[in-house]
Parts: sequence; C-alpha cells; structure tokens
Amino acid sequence: MKISQLLPVMATMLALSGLLHAADSEADVLWKKMDDALTAIKTPPATQPKSREEAMEIYKQRLAAADEAGKAFIEKFPKDARRWKISMFEAMTAELRPRLGLPEKGEMKKLLAEIAAAPDADADIRGEASAVIVLQSASGLEEGAISVDEWKKLAENHLKAFPDFKFNANIKKQIEELPKIIEKIKAMADIKTKPLDLKFTAVDGREVDLSKMSGKVVLIDFWATWCGPCVAEVPNVVKTYEKLHEKGFEIIGISLDQDKGKLESFTKEKNMAWAQYFDGKGWGNEISTRFGIHGIPAMWLVNKKGMVVSTNARGTLEAEVEKLLAE
Repeated sequence: MKISQLLPVMATMLALSGLLHAADSEADVLWKKMDDALTAIKTPPATQPKSREEAMEIYKQRLAAADEAGKAFIEKFPKDARRWKISMFEAMTAELRPRLGLPEKGEMKKLLAEIAAAPDADADIRGEASAVIVLQSASGLEEGAISVDEWKKLAENHLKAFPDFKFNANIKKQIEELPKIIEKIKAMADIKTKPLDLKFTAVDGREVDLSKMSGKVVLIDFWATWCGPCVAEVPNVVKTYEKLHEKGFEIIGISLDQDKGKLESFTKEKNMAWAQYFDGKGWGNEISTRFGIHGIPAMWLVNKKGMVVSTNARGTLEAEVEKLLAE
C-alpha cells in the first residue's frame, strides 16, 4: 500500500484515538467529582457543629452532593466499572437515608450481593462488599436471622474467595468466638421463655419492678454516657419516649457509668425522665453482667406480658414499640 493510501487510514485512527482520549478524560473528570464528594463525607466540618441536628444536616448535604455526582457519572458512563463504587456508597448509606429524608437507592443486602457478584468490579470493591455481608450477617446470629452453620459457611466462602482482604482478621476472630456466641444464643433463648425478672432501686430513689409493668411495652436500655453510639441514639430514644409514653411505653436504663454525678447531669440535660440503674462498676455492672451484655448500646424490648421479644431495637425503636403497643 502506498503512503498516499495510508494517510486517510492514519487520519481516521488518529481521530478515533482523539475521541477515545476525550471520552476517557471526561469520565475521569466526572469521577473526580464523585471521588471528591466521597472524600468530603469522610472529612470533619471546618467548624464544629453546634448540635446533632446541625451535624446531620451537614452530612445530608454531603450525601446529596455525592448522589448528584454519582448520577451524572452513571448517566454518561453506565458501563464504567467504577459505577460499583457508587453502588457501594449507596449500600453503606441505605439505612441512614430514610432518617435524613434522602431518596432510597435500594436495599443494602441486595446492593452488596450485586457488587460481590459483579464480574467487572475490581477485586477490592467485591471483597469489601463480601466482607460487609459477612460482618452484617453476624449481627443477626443472636436474633436467629441466620443460623450459626449458615453464617460460618458464608464466612468461610468469603475467606476462600478473598484470602488477602484487609477485614479478614475481624471475620476470623468472629469464627473463633462462635462457641461464645452459641452459648449466648442459648442463654437468650432461655431468657425469652419466661417473663424477665428485673427489680432494683434507681439512682434517683425510685423502686423499679418490671413485673409491675404488666400491660406496658418496656425498653431496657444498656448504655453509658462515655459510649459514643449510645449518646448518638439518645435523641431518638427521647423522641420515642415522649411520643409513646402516654400510650403505655416505658424505659428502664441500665447505666454502665462509673461517675454518678456525670450520669445524673447528663440525663437531666437530655430530658431522660425514666429510671436508671447505677452501681458504678462499669463493665462489671451487676445487671448487665447477669444478662450477658458484652457490648453497648444494647436495647431490649419487653412486651406487655413481660417477655423479651427483641434484643436489637436500635435504629427501629419507634416502629417496633408501636407494633408491640398495638398487640
């Protein structure tokens, strides 16, 4: 072929190369916006929020910005493998979205399963999705949402598929602790077979006897003022109490604090009007130890008959209480 005949072909190839390069550049530009939005979510505000509500509003705005960036990227490049990182972001924020008033992007477990099985997603994002599935499923062991054998198989399959993933140490540790979890499951099963026995004198002098609360729905809240997740849950607990107390909802606090003064000032400041058990022993708290509590917040719900019906009411408290009150 003569050089003169090659020129049009070379020109076409260069033009195509230029178009591909431009497309790649546009994808990278749009992805940078998404990446910047995700980084912003993890970055503390320049000024400390004055309230939890202000902090949540900042977080909401940053999530919304990431949603917009993700939407723009996927609309333009629907086949780009980086879309799975957007799906991961949507999965990890799925449970928070309704509380912030943001559009739902799908159910967390379904999104994670899609990511873990995606043939064009990179190994890191698939491994992360798989690990989160395993770790999230572990929280359902005590509630009976998944059997010990099912969870162990799920964990072992993950370790086999992603042997070098960074979260594997946590998963291996949970496998090692399965005997303790099995013991706890048996203990909780026993607790749920009869009305719960709980009686004490509260820090403010009130006499508390769960057996005398028949006909009411009761939250037993194991918590402490030094526990960040516990404190973050307080506004929701107070809101539910104020809304449903007149309809028959009660709360019993079991404080793992060691400073009585701090407990009293905190509960007064936050309008926590219910009774609190306090013995100053921290993790050695007599009631929490008797019931095998190894992590807080632990939120148990007792129905009108005095039976423990849930040991994981965190995040769904109001809905669960309303359901029990209607029984």
